[in-house]
Amino acid sequence: MEDAALASDGTYYQILGVAPDANGEEIKLQYRKLALKLHPDKNQQDPNAKEKFQSLQEAYEVLSDPDRRSAYDQNSDFIMKAFAESAGGEEQESFLAVPSSRTFWCLLVEACISDDAKSLSQLASQLEDEIWVELAGGGVCGFTLLHFAAFAGKSKACQTLIDLGVNINAKTQPLCVTPSQQFCRPTPLDLTIFVANKRAREQVQRVLQAADASYGGVKMESLDKLWLGLIKHQLLLIKDEVVKYNSKIPSALRRVLRTEPRWREIVNFPGEDAATMERKRLRKAFTVWRRKLLWVLVGDASMVWKHRLAVVAWNFFLFLISWWLFGFQTFELLQAILVSMVLMASSSLPRQMEAAELWQRLPSQADLQSRLPSEQLMEQQLAKAWQKLHTASIMVEELLLAAPDEIQKLRAMGVQSYAQDAKARFDVWQAIEEPEEAVEELEEEEPNAKDEQRRKKSAAIASKIKGIKAGEAVANSDALRRNKGRRRHVK
Repeated sequence: MEDAALASDGTYYQILGVAPDANGEEIKLQYRKLALKLHPDKNQQDPNAKEKFQSLQEAYEVLSDPDRRSAYDQNSDFIMKAFAESAGGEEQESFLAVPSSRTFWCLLVEACISDDAKSLSQLASQLEDEIWVELAGGGVCGFTLLHFAAFAGKSKACQTLIDLGVNINAKTQPLCVTPSQQFCRPTPLDLTIFVANKRAREQVQRVLQAADASYGGVKMESLDKLWLGLIKHQLLLIKDEVVKYNSKIPSALRRVLRTEPRWREIVNFPGEDAATMERKRLRKAFTVWRRKLLWVLVGDASMVWKHRLAVVAWNFFLFLISWWLFGFQTFELLQAILVSMVLMASSSLPRQMEAAELWQRLPSQADLQSRLPSEQLMEQQLAKAWQKLHTASIMVEELLLAAPDEIQKLRAMGVQSYAQDAKARFDVWQAIEEPEEAVEELEEEEPNAKDEQRRKKSAAIASKIKGIKAGEAVANSDALRRNKGRRRHVK
């Protein structure tokens, strides 16, 4: 007991070296005994003698006062609940209730206070993204991993956690028990005040401030000494519990959890089978969807009460409309509810945007007029579209009429000869169509240039058609000779 009392770190009970259920007389006797032993005048060779004696006085002031001791005990009882061994209790819904999550969290905290950046990265890489976010973003009383790294003055661990995406300005839960101190929610930067080594404190502060860290709104230097001690000893209490918990983890298991991506297939944590994990995820998903459904039906607390009444009235109107579609039949009420839910969910989407912002995003009349083409251009485009549609309908009609003849010609000429003949006819048709398009383009040009271009195009097209017809005649004669040769061979 005395050895534990010689250290300035630990809980108030550990500093005094008494049991948590010790009475006032035992605490008084132990304080007097240690005060004589730890007085700075008797320990001039010890550079930490003054700090140890101040910690001893602070512990005695709290534990000797029944009200302060009661407040300290109540505020320190969270660690007993959080690290209860039973993982299947319904009272524990946090991630600490899951054995593997509790183990990983304790290993991560130990790596933070040990400034082990490599172990932090390895442990983080073995976890799923959602589990890592949950483990890194909270813990006992809201202390995140970054809180522990900043409290211990470990700059490497802080930088590694920042690189892994931990919230740099995360706040804890309210740490003080009196109403006047409920606003005290320190950030990691606030906790650097507890770092005794000036160089380590400045290094951690530089790392945090480089990542845009901010203070939690409470000036820790002006905070009462009692509350500063309470915050410090809460962190120390968690640290002690983590070290005690990790001492029971075998080294082989530590190695597997840090380096093996398939650790779930190798390690079997009690009470963490696949069915249990699935039930927890399902319960969490139901909670999220229940919150979304309530938001669709009645809005949320952030809305003005008039707006919430308007939302309820609108949803009731949609339900009546949906039921009216089914003729107000009682046996079709379920279908009406499903239809109304779809309408409610669709109509709730604009609710996510502010009315003023939605109105600003709507295009004005001038914007619409600037984006739309002119009336004359619209008429020209409609006329061209109608002409193309008319031409396409005529072509489809001609194709349908010519289909029987083309099928007979295919049977008579064969596939190869018919393909050559069809290609030649397509070239002729394309050559005839091109002048018409060219004429339409030339109509938009100057009159003198239009006549000259038309004459040149006509001459070129005439020569091209003659060449195509000559080639077509030669191809037809060759095809007839081949067909006659085949018939003689058959005879």
